[in-house]
Amino acid sequence: MPIAIFANGHGLFRLCLLACCLLVFLLQPGRALTARAAESDPAAPRSIPVGEITVTVLQDRAHEMDISLFSGPATPEERQKYMPGGKAPASVNTFLIRAGGKNILVDTGFGTIIPGAPQLEKHLSALSLSPADIDIVLLTHLHPDHAGGLLKHKKRAFPKAKIMVSEPELEYWTSLAEKDSANDNAALVKTVVAEYGPDVLPPFALGAAVLPGVTSVNASGHTPGHSAFLVESDGKSLLIVGDLVHAAALQFPLPDECARYDMDVPAAVKARKAVLAMAAEKDIPVAGMHIFYPGMGRVKAEGKGFVFTPMP
Repeated sequence: MPIAIFANGHGLFRLCLLACCLLVFLLQPGRALTARAAESDPAAPRSIPVGEITVTVLQDRAHEMDISLFSGPATPEERQKYMPGGKAPASVNTFLIRAGGKNILVDTGFGTIIPGAPQLEKHLSALSLSPADIDIVLLTHLHPDHAGGLLKHKKRAFPKAKIMVSEPELEYWTSLAEKDSANDNAALVKTVVAEYGPDVLPPFALGAAVLPGVTSVNASGHTPGHSAFLVESDGKSLLIVGDLVHAAALQFPLPDECARYDMDVPAAVKARKAVLAMAAEKDIPVAGMHIFYPGMGRVKAEGKGFVFTPMP
């Protein structure tokens, strides 16, 4: 009996010791948070350093693209090859740039303008941030899945943020709002401008340096003033490509294929090929608003298209 008791006690001691070691491991800085976040939320914020700048992907909501949205020179069979079942995984992503003590949010997702729970505010909270901590909202363009989150139930969602968008983009939608009161997208832009007032900064020119370490890249075609953004610091780079890619599975290998959202198809194809070719040639990682989560990876030229390797 004493031997049996000793053996059981020894086993209990070893079990407790193992548990303590595991607890110490998990409580290393960032370890427990990362483990819990990954287990409870597969779309938890993911960050990468770009020199002294940190870029974090924040998913507004999960998404997928339907094959019926796309057209171009590819045959239906070719599209089906890359979109088996007629669907391609996608996302509605935003990106937080932390640079020079500023919190810069690139795009805002849908927000509350369509049914479904947006996740952006939850993901900001996971970083100990709130909408009031955003200093600047930098917009690739003014479609509702990018600018809709500027409003929360039709009111200003980011109380201290200044809004930055390209000159041709703002000009197009504000002019359209005056001409066509039935256009929902133009009405959204009109409401945003009214809510943010003087905090809609003078628009920037495509190709201009817009912030320290951030340069606009002309990607017009998807919309008249669609902009990509090149983030650079200490010799490192990241290219935020906006809506150059809607369905990564299809449009990297077949860049001539366009989603119906592209307003000027020839220009959109030209921009997609040019920007992705630059990223491939210079080995610059890319980040996209609709690339399946986490929305970042590397591009390599192959044949008449490209191969995308997602961030692990």
